[in-house]
Amino acid sequence: MVQIKPKHNPPTRHPARVLLILKHKKACIISTCTLLLFLYLQFSINYIKEEQGVKIYDVSHLPQQCQEVATKFHKCQQNSPPLVLACHRKWCSTFGHCDPCAGIGDRTQRMLQFAAMAVDKCVRMEFDYVPLGLNVVSDAVYRDPLGYAGEVLHKRSYDVSARNALDMNKLGKERLYSHFFGSTVSSLKQTYDPCLFHTILQPNVNLQREIDTTLSNLGGVEEKKIGIHFRTGDSIAFGMDFTKDKRVSDLKGSLDKMLKCAQNLSEKLYHTTEVTYYLATDNSQVKDLLPKMDNTTVHTLPIRPSSYLKSEGEKDAWLELYLLSQMDGLVMNPVSSNYEGTAFRVSTFAMLVKNIGFFEEDQVMECAFG
Repeated sequence: MVQIKPKHNPPTRHPARVLLILKHKKACIISTCTLLLFLYLQFSINYIKEEQGVKIYDVSHLPQQCQEVATKFHKCQQNSPPLVLACHRKWCSTFGHCDPCAGIGDRTQRMLQFAAMAVDKCVRMEFDYVPLGLNVVSDAVYRDPLGYAGEVLHKRSYDVSARNALDMNKLGKERLYSHFFGSTVSSLKQTYDPCLFHTILQPNVNLQREIDTTLSNLGGVEEKKIGIHFRTGDSIAFGMDFTKDKRVSDLKGSLDKMLKCAQNLSEKLYHTTEVTYYLATDNSQVKDLLPKMDNTTVHTLPIRPSSYLKSEGEKDAWLELYLLSQMDGLVMNPVSSNYEGTAFRVSTFAMLVKNIGFFEEDQVMECAFG
């Protein structure tokens, strides 16, 4: 005989207990939402601080010869709709669409070429790009319609991966987007006014402090200084053999020749070799060789060069760029005659230093070696 168990109804909860549970759940939800709102606001405040850029028409940091260019640039910035130049490099270290956008030299040259075109055509220019350690002038900072949510989620209202050709017929008539290296634009000039660099970009407080401190340690403005930019190539510096970017075969011999070139330039400019020498390089091995070079005392920063594909290497590169631009003379090495890779004869980084430092031709020496 099968016995059927009586069906029991679940115990009824007391209304007061139900109300207490609901209150706890509500409090938990409110606490969670409050925490999320707090974190969101904290991010928003930091975002505003980082993205606010240099004040419009703040020309106190500009070289005297740049006043006219800066005035023209800001006048054109009042026009709309803009051309947005994009590079999402800052997402590479976390998540989202990664855009290394090449090295600082190539990237900044492209940026300034676009800016020169925009000024020529008097079109508003916005940059969806934040150089680490630098501020972008506020009227040229791109602000996406997604706002802070776009920064949190690493999203944009346009296709960040697009590499579409730029339709010049629409320039100045509708909002256009272009990746730094995504468009082939025939009207881009190979040259640019270096004043555009100083107009658009400025070191942030921390980077400027490092620049001032280092220059002071090098003797300040009173001391004559020769800068040396020794580019060895990605294959040696970063172990990126696939690039075939190996510009130097004998590091010690090449460094010795670079130092002799620096002394020759000093003799040419000041009739003495008793000046301050500062070396910037993309290769830690070169810095390690300096204590063994007993003929000349050369200053260098105690930083280890790292790949431009990694964000931590970018701030140091900007620091060395600004330091070299403050020297009184500049020595750089072109690629050797047996170079196998694809590159400009002189690195775009070195040329950027020359341009933004307003070096005259007699202040610059190319030091070639096989």
